[in-house]
Amino acid sequence: MRADAQKNRQRLIDSTIELILEVGGEPSRDAIAERAGVGIGTLYRHFPDQQSLLHAVARCALERSISAGESIVENARDGAEALRQYMHAALDSGIGVVNIVHPFLDKPDWPDLLSRAGTLMNSIVGRALEDGRLRSDLTERDIVFAMIRFSRPLAVGLPLEEERAVAHRHLDFYIDGLCIP
Repeated sequence: MRADAQKNRQRLIDSTIELILEVGGEPSRDAIAERAGVGIGTLYRHFPDQQSLLHAVARCALERSISAGESIVENARDGAEALRQYMHAALDSGIGVVNIVHPFLDKPDWPDLLSRAGTLMNSIVGRALEDGRLRSDLTERDIVFAMIRFSRPLAVGLPLEEERAVAHRHLDFYIDGLCIP
């Protein structure tokens, strides 16, 4: 694929993620093309149907979140800090879009990403528990479900930047509550 076509494709995916997180559901294809700064024909060329677009969006958000987490695990000073950094990075990567579009997907199947995500979550939570800095009853599932809650739009009409700032603030409260003083 040509470089300009790849750039347009990524702009369409990024714009769709932003719009989904702003509206809390599927945006119109016209709104996506407009936000991406491309014509509707470009959108249809890259994503001929809604399923192909939603799958690409979900996959992109998962990939970004997992990649950020893998880098964080290598560099964080301890498990609690790795958990905090990962949860904030996942929120910024648009992970909330996965939960929002999941019901609209005909066959959500990403075994490669789910395997990496499972390994990542085991590593982060396991390290945090070994360090003794977090509650001993914390599970990977708790973190996944918390991320779903923190990354969903509030549906009260806040601008996306303010929405994310509130989510980050509440995420810090949550993580602080998990830490053992």
